[in-house]
Amino acid sequence: MIIQDNIFRDMAKLVAWYPLRWCVTVSPWRMVYTMGKLAGAGDARIEKGRIRRITDNLLSVYGDKMIEEDAAKIANRIVQRHFVEHMEFYKFATLNRGNIDKRIKFEGLEHLDAALEKGKGAILAHMHFGSKQFPLVALGHMDYAVNQIGYRDTTAPDHSFIHKHVHLRIRNRLESKFKARHIHLNNSLRPAYRALQNNEVLFIASDGIGGIRGIGPNYLPVPFLGKTMSFPPGPARMARKTGAALIPLLCLQQQDWTYKAVLEKPVEVVQTENSKQDVQNIVLRYTEVFEKYISKYPDHWMFWEEFQEGNLVHS
Repeated sequence: MIIQDNIFRDMAKLVAWYPLRWCVTVSPWRMVYTMGKLAGAGDARIEKGRIRRITDNLLSVYGDKMIEEDAAKIANRIVQRHFVEHMEFYKFATLNRGNIDKRIKFEGLEHLDAALEKGKGAILAHMHFGSKQFPLVALGHMDYAVNQIGYRDTTAPDHSFIHKHVHLRIRNRLESKFKARHIHLNNSLRPAYRALQNNEVLFIASDGIGGIRGIGPNYLPVPFLGKTMSFPPGPARMARKTGAALIPLLCLQQQDWTYKAVLEKPVEVVQTENSKQDVQNIVLRYTEVFEKYISKYPDHWMFWEEFQEGNLVHS
């Protein structure tokens, strides 16, 4: 979701990272989700242009099956989910081995266990879909050795002083308390390869970084939701190079605001003399899985705003 800094968002960040974070930490989960939905509803009323863009992008895909009113409702839920995810982040510090199973269940965990038995590690290819970090936190408490590849650019010129010195600083501090290691893309990827060599689990967001920085120069064009969307090749390249299993992961919100994390069967990784085509084929296989889930749960995907020409989508 495209979020640009300005003085009003800086003021909101100060409120969010200080009094709101403290309040959320001590509040019951149900109240936390209510606060997140209210914050999202308020933002949706202010950022009407965002709702319009998401609505239009939904209609560009599902216009023959969805009326504009329903698309607008989904757009509002997407914005609310963005704020709910922030609230959840504040609550992660309250989770432990004894209470984690009250918040999230896993389906298909046998695929991960079988992959680790082979001794080459496992790559969990996830999306900005549902709650992207809940499975990471949960598997860490379940004693899996987990690592997450992420992107933290503290020097980006579009970031405000508050974003750099409050938002990113506190976020990094809280993430450092997870039972997981964070590997930043702007640093060396050697720790990621070392994690797989050590038969550990590596989380990689596989639908791009999104936002105003757009796609990377090496992204691959793939048919997706009736258009051509660019996806990062990193997960496929790492799986091909290391022999690690590549497992699509989706996190689904339940009616009671708990989650079900679904680990699909590992995608087939075939090695031929044409490495470029191999990587393309691997990306095609797991994006087909992603497409199936987005079509069923369109309100779970955070990148609908970017699903347009000039950012993640190419003609």
